[in-house]
Amino acid sequence: MSIYENIQKIKSEVDESVTIVAVTKNRTVDEIKLVINNGITNIGENKWQEAREKMDSLPPFVTKHFIGHLQTNKVKDVVKHFDVIQSVDSLKLAKKISEECIKLDKTMPVMIQVNTSNEPQKSGISPSKALDLIDEASELSNVKVIGLMTIGVMSNDEKKVRKCFRLLKKLFDKTDAQYLSMGMSGDYKISLEEGANMIRIGSAIFV
Repeated sequence: MSIYENIQKIKSEVDESVTIVAVTKNRTVDEIKLVINNGITNIGENKWQEAREKMDSLPPFVTKHFIGHLQTNKVKDVVKHFDVIQSVDSLKLAKKISEECIKLDKTMPVMIQVNTSNEPQKSGISPSKALDLIDEASELSNVKVIGLMTIGVMSNDEKKVRKCFRLLKKLFDKTDAQYLSMGMSGDYKISLEEGANMIRIGSAIFV
């Protein structure tokens, strides 16, 4: 199937209120522009080193999401070139983002990444500390918390995947956040059933 056909298939399965973020890791600018031309204007990148070559080539109306683990020494660059940071998992990182945004007279929309699967290799704050981080980050002058994000457990057991998404939805319901970002190519249908209003799709678009 072509990129166009893949996008049409995903759109047919998704309510209009759901934001589709195309994950463009390892994709060329030409491939990204094909996605944009087919109506997806939210683009997600995982690594600054790769993204830096592409971001300035994209049209100005595209919303650029940083969705990977963000080291504090990369914050200055990411803040300049991205419109949303989905992977804030500590107050230290949120403070650094706010500090760099002050210099640019910019307010950065961010999401709090929660490690709902409790996997040690994954980034994200623990669910028990997530609401406190939202409160603390919301006090910063140049950061605006707009949502929660998680990566579901990599498992063929649907119950385990669903449990991750259900946990984030419970946290989300205790906030006034706008976006619930969960679900990727392999599990976005489950995430939608559990209340996601933003999904991050890579291989299902490009393969």
